[in-house]
Amino acid sequence: MRKNSLSYPVEFTTDVFGKDNDKLAETLRKVTGSEHPRVMLVADMNVVQHTEGLGTKIGAYVQTHGIELASAPVVIAGGEKIKCDSLRSSLQVVSAALDAKIGCEDVMLVLGGGTLFDVAGWAAVQVRGGVKLVRIPTTPAAMIDGAFADNAALDSANIKDALKVPCVPSAVVIDTSFAKTVLDGVWRGGFAAAVKMAVTTDRDFVKQLVEIAPTFKERAQETLDRLVKSAYESRLAKGSDTFGEWAALRLEAMSSYKLPHGYALALGVLIDSYFANQQGFLKAKDLEMIEKMLADSGAKEGASHSHHLVQQADSLLAGLSAWRLSHPDGIVVPAGLGKGKKVENPDREAMKNALNMVK
Repeated sequence: MRKNSLSYPVEFTTDVFGKDNDKLAETLRKVTGSEHPRVMLVADMNVVQHTEGLGTKIGAYVQTHGIELASAPVVIAGGEKIKCDSLRSSLQVVSAALDAKIGCEDVMLVLGGGTLFDVAGWAAVQVRGGVKLVRIPTTPAAMIDGAFADNAALDSANIKDALKVPCVPSAVVIDTSFAKTVLDGVWRGGFAAAVKMAVTTDRDFVKQLVEIAPTFKERAQETLDRLVKSAYESRLAKGSDTFGEWAALRLEAMSSYKLPHGYALALGVLIDSYFANQQGFLKAKDLEMIEKMLADSGAKEGASHSHHLVQQADSLLAGLSAWRLSHPDGIVVPAGLGKGKKVENPDREAMKNALNMVK
């Protein structure tokens, strides 16, 4: 487990591209040290297509606030497929940045979810030794977790996040209204990112998640607002760790990246929670609370069409071996709500029993 002190500013706002809202403009000025920041915009196609008048608003915003767009926006379809396309999407961003003569005093502004942050971030690290990066997350999972990642990773063949480079943003600006553009599965699956964060670090946050899970499932905007702010506060106070991630990564790869990240993460949380219960680390009543959160929020819905993946125990557990290549100290499992425990060499038979419980 680790605390995340965050070496960069995080701003919360509404209507981020509203002409009278100077939050983003001020952030860009601080990041660049210039009164007229030079910016390259990389945006998720889904967000652009489903946010009415977004292009017009952005054009008016940069003109009003003295921001220079270095090039036409680079618009890329979201989803995991852009991380496993033989670098095509990342090199598209690299090429656009080079053509626009983006340098170390300029900013790559990325509007999208976690996969776009990976693709654009990977590109930003390559261009001239690294350019400044500002993230505006548009999915619940990205607002809770992905926007704060300290790396950018691409997939290779059947290995998710195989090509990973350090990538720390210069700033994060959060406008939760962008989440209105996402599908129900992306919305509900995003709750798993909060559960993953809370269960092994922050008992009070767990209690809050139990309370708000039902209204989150119904896409109550005020619930998302509360959740995202609470997740940020928990990250600052308690940090975050990798609970449930090894299985989520492997499940996504096994599904040829058709299983949404949030749903995969919910399954990963369940697998490691069942394992922890069997090992005597996690009480039955705490396990039931974890299950209830995931069910009430809708994050567990991915389990219903992922049985065939969970049944492939040997293939799934190959993910443990892959995980240890980059995490030799093992996996994190819950040892009570709000507490985590490192398990260096998880018992494979016990983990298979956990998979049977998920099935």
